[in-house]
Amino acid sequence: MVDAAGVGVGAEGVRGPAELDDPDGSGHVIFELKPEEDSGSDTLGRYRYQAEVAARECLAMLTEDAIDFVVCEWHEDFVVAWADGSVELVSVKHREENQGTWSLTELCKSGGLTHLFDRWCACECAANVRLRLATNAALSPIKGGAGPLARMCGPEPELTDGLSSMAETVARQMLKVRWKQPYPNIPDTPQVRKLANIQVPTGFVEKVLRFLAVLEISCDPPQRAHITDVNIQRLLVPAVEQLKLAHVDLESTYRAVVDRIERANRDESDRSQLAVYIADPSRVRHSTRMQQRIGRRRITREIVRQAIAYTTVQLPTFPRGQAPVVAPGGAKLGRKLRRGLVPSDEAAFAERLRSAWYTTWSERRSGLAGDETDLMNLSMDVLEIAFECRRHARAQVTEGSEFGNKMNDLLAEKLKVDALPSPPPFLLSSLHLRGLAYQLCDECLFFSENFNTDEEAS
Repeated sequence: MVDAAGVGVGAEGVRGPAELDDPDGSGHVIFELKPEEDSGSDTLGRYRYQAEVAARECLAMLTEDAIDFVVCEWHEDFVVAWADGSVELVSVKHREENQGTWSLTELCKSGGLTHLFDRWCACECAANVRLRLATNAALSPIKGGAGPLARMCGPEPELTDGLSSMAETVARQMLKVRWKQPYPNIPDTPQVRKLANIQVPTGFVEKVLRFLAVLEISCDPPQRAHITDVNIQRLLVPAVEQLKLAHVDLESTYRAVVDRIERANRDESDRSQLAVYIADPSRVRHSTRMQQRIGRRRITREIVRQAIAYTTVQLPTFPRGQAPVVAPGGAKLGRKLRRGLVPSDEAAFAERLRSAWYTTWSERRSGLAGDETDLMNLSMDVLEIAFECRRHARAQVTEGSEFGNKMNDLLAEKLKVDALPSPPPFLLSSLHLRGLAYQLCDECLFFSENFNTDEEAS
């Protein structure tokens, strides 16, 4: 990504104090001067673009288990931590449409290839580290250009003819870039006029060959003007459909995800060392300070799910277009409600709510490993409120015969979505939460000590 440039504003003349006396400020000289360039806004746009490229990986976490988490690194862009223990350092390079294709020289100089090589070296060329250079621009297809280079990358390159020669060319280009930019992991060689005359240190070409074997050059990211719409339609919409979420505000959700990534990007402390620690978990375990810094930049599946925004439309208790499903079980819940003197019509309503929860959970669960954690977290929140209701019921009722009925009334009053300590994993109504509470009661996670369900109901 192109670094921020300073904005220079030149004045065409100087006015006297009387000419600057304007109550609303609109006549001030600075508002009448056309800036030479809006580079500040342009730079912010590029930073936003980088966050939107990272959002592609974050949105994929909603429906895929392969990605464990994403760590944002500002100028180092971001790192994808995969569930198999490997990490992928991603460098994002935006290029304006009028700049044309990437040449090999430009890719090494300003396209991030040399920088990515230096970061890989800082990670000690570890076997679990992969690399990706992601750009919105095409690559020059000429022989010996950036296009053929991309086809020579990866563990199983599409093109192998001339690979050694290409590695030597890339090595010389990186050594040339090193003359002007202080990359600590690239040798500093004497400057010469011709590229072919650069003295390549022993073993450096072989190291570049290993670098190319773990590198991917991707032209997949869309143009800056289109990436928002493409990400929403190709990534967020399918995720919402697969998770069977209803009434999701797509634009607000996408904006919340990107904003969250940008907030992670702003923590710039020790950014050059993050990739090294992420690639080597044993190293980061010994540094609490580094764990905290990585934690502030980490985007997890749960963080992305919490960013999902919903419209104000009320969710139906049972999904439309389907026959209601009766939840299995329920015998213990029924006996507990009878012994608690809950009226029969309210007991029947409680059983229908339990079935509503069962149907909703069956429809909305993603099928991924995180489902059980989501259910456990939501159950813990519901139980916390249920126990609070029990304490209030005990304090208000002296005779145990009315305890269950009072408890049921308090659940209806206090168990609300907006009262949960943390947001639910998908859109729910308060009726669904009561249905979950009745399910937890049927499983004897509360009321178990007050009602012996193994006895016959009196």
